[in-house]
Amino acid sequence: MRRVLGGAALLVGALLIVLGLMAPSLYTTLATVPLNQTSTSISAGEDMSVVRLSKEQGFQPLTGVRVTSTRKVLGIPGKATDNNAFWQTGVTSSVDGYGGISFSDEGVSIDRVSGEATNCCGDYQRADGTPEAPGEMVPVTHQGLYFKFPFDVQQQTYQWWDGDLDRAMPINFVRTEDLKGLTTYVFEQKLGPEVVGHNDGIPGDAFGSATPVSADLVYENTRTLWVEPVTGVIIKGQEQVNKRFEAAGLTSVGATVGTIGFDDATIQENVNTWSSKASALKFVKGPLRPLGLVLGLLLVGVGLWVLLTEKAAAAAGTGQGRRGTTAPTATT
Repeated sequence: MRRVLGGAALLVGALLIVLGLMAPSLYTTLATVPLNQTSTSISAGEDMSVVRLSKEQGFQPLTGVRVTSTRKVLGIPGKATDNNAFWQTGVTSSVDGYGGISFSDEGVSIDRVSGEATNCCGDYQRADGTPEAPGEMVPVTHQGLYFKFPFDVQQQTYQWWDGDLDRAMPINFVRTEDLKGLTTYVFEQKLGPEVVGHNDGIPGDAFGSATPVSADLVYENTRTLWVEPVTGVIIKGQEQVNKRFEAAGLTSVGATVGTIGFDDATIQENVNTWSSKASALKFVKGPLRPLGLVLGLLLVGVGLWVLLTEKAAAAAGTGQGRRGTTAPTATT
């Protein structure tokens, strides 16, 4: 029995030592985004102002409405190269009681560790469309971070892509916050006001004018992201948007105005999914190596001691047996 226990201690100890030695490479393997990513997040905003474009109503400003946006992300392994992943993302927005109002679709190449855009694999953008008319697909050069932060997030300023400005802008660390029991880093990005477009011939009644209006599209936004720091995954996102049409001497018309962010079900699902994954990744990066090596060496030492003492006891027993034996006496 002692021999079995000693052998088991030796085996387990050796495995722990190997695991401890392999911890850095194991972390590198785990801290890599998947090629076949699939995810869905839902955001909602109450009491918002938006513009709905339709064949029937034309340019239709809506106020005090509830907006729901659904983002789906799908990884395309066939377009990935080396250390890059290629993810497609589509966002469909709808207004309660009115149906779909906007649709955007984008393909983004990202580094699988840093999350930085790499533009390796045919990045494209199809923006400002509607579910019925998605819009033209055009090439785009992305910058900075798009879907997530890097693994092992630092409390610093990063560059985060903004689709309205078509460029990356600084997003600053502002605080640490407990979100449903999960520690997150909160980052904030303040954008605009900046003119991002121009529209001629907008129906004047939207502005209280008797004639068509020529207006600038002005964009302003405060984006806040709650990030799980080990994995870099966004647990909660929120935008305070003020995107409006402005014409000299007239009251502005809200194109997208209000606060919209992940709904509670999306946040809870993210917390449930990523809290355990973050704990496992943190353990692999930190305690696994010293723990594996120390426990492994201890178990190997115990195993060797058990086997050697067992062998010594067996040898002593054999020798004692031989000393206590007398040769038979010959008889005639």
